[in-house]
Amino acid sequence: MSPSSTPVAKRVKLDLEDDSLDPAGSEEQEDLADTRLNELDESENSCSICLQPVENRTVIPTCSHEFCFDCILVWTAQSRRCPLCSQAMGEYLIHSIRSRYDYRKHFLAPLRTSPTSGSNSNQHLPRTREPTTRRRNPPPWGRPNRDRVTEQLDRLERSILKRRRIYQHNLYAKHVASNAFTKYRPYPTPSQFAASQDLVSRTTSFLRRELQVWEGLDVEFLTTLILSLMKSIDIRSESAVKLISEFLDMDEPYTPGGRHRNAEHFAHEVYSYVRSPYKDLFVYDDIVQVRAISFYSHFFLICSAV
Repeated sequence: MSPSSTPVAKRVKLDLEDDSLDPAGSEEQEDLADTRLNELDESENSCSICLQPVENRTVIPTCSHEFCFDCILVWTAQSRRCPLCSQAMGEYLIHSIRSRYDYRKHFLAPLRTSPTSGSNSNQHLPRTREPTTRRRNPPPWGRPNRDRVTEQLDRLERSILKRRRIYQHNLYAKHVASNAFTKYRPYPTPSQFAASQDLVSRTTSFLRRELQVWEGLDVEFLTTLILSLMKSIDIRSESAVKLISEFLDMDEPYTPGGRHRNAEHFAHEVYSYVRSPYKDLFVYDDIVQVRAISFYSHFFLICSAV
């Protein structure tokens, strides 16, 4: 009970003693005293901000005044003085009080500084035509993004045309030795390929671009099929080339012992790229060297690579 409530209780008690000589008014005085005491108890348990029963009792350490936690938080967003005594609050509030040593501290964030007079004066300045200019002309940083996307698409189209000419003119990627200088690696085994996420990711990008050389193919389906194939057998094996030829050499009927021109060429290009250290397809296109190759030299190239 706060100190200010003690005189009120004493005055109520004195009034009862003075009126006790009057038997007729004693009962009325007792009811009045009970009502005043109940109102006093309720005022002590109510928040001075919302005038409702206190929820999550929160104490200001500097003056010990109590409020609802939510109410005093709203107050501290505008002022750091007690709503009752105007005393400075300090750095924190005490809330979630369970006992004398069981409570929590809520540290107050610094108050937001009020806008300066210069910023307020800017609000009264006449509006310029800058917003209209911004609406008419897009921001300069948006143009390079669109241009970059267009440039990438054009570059991809040019690279597909270049790869298409390579197949049309029977140009094969030259073999590069595997060593520390070239950074080329031996072609991985199916188990090594399946275990390397980097190889699978690089090969996926290459397949999706390479398969666009032939129009009308289901690129995603063939990419998934060839990746599964490479995880099981060598891409240059006869069974793999025969399976791929069903999609890339549909115009040429299969003949036992005959060549599958597109499928064999495709398998060789995949083999060459997987061995290379390059991840950027455009960089690989600029660096890889090609040469025209005949059937016999192609057979010799396969034997030497094996």
